[in-house]
Amino acid sequence: MARHRKPHTVPTVTVRARRRLAACLLGASALTATLVSRTVTPAAPPAPDRAPAGYSLPDRSGAVVLVGTER
Repeated sequence: MARHRKPHTVPTVTVRARRRLAACLLGASALTATLVSRTVTPAAPPAPDRAPAGYSLPDRSGAVVLVGTER
């Protein structure tokens, strides 16, 4: 005959600690991803038919103007 036991419950302190750890790891990974994306240059060169980020498309004279500069 099988024994009926009380189901194992995780203490509330452990649950809170696990949630806090998960939140900290999520925040740290988001911060790391942001820093890496800001500092690492892309491996592929920019497409020849597109202007680099932050620049306008060339006009008919072939001049490229930096967009959003403070004067």
